[in-house]
Amino acid sequence: MTTATQNIQPEEQRPAREMPAGDEFLQTGDLVPVRRDAAVRRLKRTLAEMEELFRENRWQAALDLFYPPTEKLPELCDLALDIPVRAKLAFALGQLKCFDDAIAELELCLAREPDNFQHHNSLAYTAYSSLYAAKNREVFLSGKPRRERIALAHRHFAAALALRPDSVTNLYRRGMLLKEIEGKSDAALPFFRQARTVWEKLDAAERQTRRRECKNYVKSLYQLAAVLLKAGHGRQALDVIKKCLAEDESSDYISRVFKYFALGKVHFYLNDFGAARDALRFAMQCGHGPAEDFVCELLARTYLALERVERAGETIAKVPENRRRPYVRWTEADILCKAGDYAAARQVLLKCSRRDRRSRHKSLLRLVKIEYLLKKYDAAQHYARQADTFFREKWGHPLAEALFWRAVCAWRRQDMEKAARLAAELEAFSPGYAGLAKLQARLQGTTASANLRHITEVRHAES
Repeated sequence: MTTATQNIQPEEQRPAREMPAGDEFLQTGDLVPVRRDAAVRRLKRTLAEMEELFRENRWQAALDLFYPPTEKLPELCDLALDIPVRAKLAFALGQLKCFDDAIAELELCLAREPDNFQHHNSLAYTAYSSLYAAKNREVFLSGKPRRERIALAHRHFAAALALRPDSVTNLYRRGMLLKEIEGKSDAALPFFRQARTVWEKLDAAERQTRRRECKNYVKSLYQLAAVLLKAGHGRQALDVIKKCLAEDESSDYISRVFKYFALGKVHFYLNDFGAARDALRFAMQCGHGPAEDFVCELLARTYLALERVERAGETIAKVPENRRRPYVRWTEADILCKAGDYAAARQVLLKCSRRDRRSRHKSLLRLVKIEYLLKKYDAAQHYARQADTFFREKWGHPLAEALFWRAVCAWRRQDMEKAARLAAELEAFSPGYAGLAKLQARLQGTTASANLRHITEVRHAES
């Protein structure tokens, strides 16, 4: 009787057979699944190990063990079981700010699974995080690479939202990409509004299921209020920030300092200075350690609006000297001017202008106005010229306010030719500038008076 083993021919004597090609659903190796089963077990162990490391924020340890997968997990790569690992490795790379490597892993994932929401979501978030890291100077990203990274983030946010239009998180993040990275508040507005609408349409059971998105709903309300205020819709902003406060009362996803500062800012914009004062004072009480300079500055301005000059000075003094940023110095100078101490205000502004590399012109223009009111027109013109020069060098075009004050100071100094030339330059650059028509009228009146005086003098000499 012939046994099974007797029917097996030596390898060199077997006839060559063509192996089936297989396709995306079934490969030849699947007929004898021993190797694949082993790889699947390895995949499960790997994902479990990574999950444990991630719980402890041990990102580098995960990379040391499993990255790159082609070297560390070749059996998974050979059998196309590597995508779940690559997606997790991309997250670890992003946590360590290795954004280019993270993006490369996710692009490979999408090449294999182009309709996978999670891959689009992760890639959009990784690109978005890299732009925030660059904004915070944690990584370098500028020029064309930055523009390409912004486009990448938009492309994958759009793809993720096409797959799941009701994603509160992606609506919020795309709004933030527009507002904070690109500086396009108007374009961000619809995304924050949609994030709010999506969440508020959910019933209680759906909100419970998607409770992790509640945080981004609250943050969308906060950003929506900011965008509405910037667009001049103060009353709408007030309704939204109050909604944000109510929704975040127990969770405090957003610091109370920031929420009540935002409330105070809206009330200040609406000229409700009493309510602004109360909100800002509460914001200060919610902070820990040194007073937040932005809260102190706005509260000081609120006291100025309430004619409480002494309280304004006490409030601005709560910001440590070495932490007073330019906008704090400007309000400090305003308080000193209101108190009549122009010499001290001048010193504050001069010190600020020497250190400020971005907005020096604002300190200089305040100095112009101080010197002008004191009838020191030479000094006022000097500071106006400095402001104009700085702005042209920094931004590449004239500063209308500086041109205006240069022209006014020239007129006050009886330099009519210079005043007329500067006024003409201002009219060409900013024809509707406030005060220009009045200045031109004064220049015409002065010229007419001078001509009349000249004619009278000539006639008197002839007689």
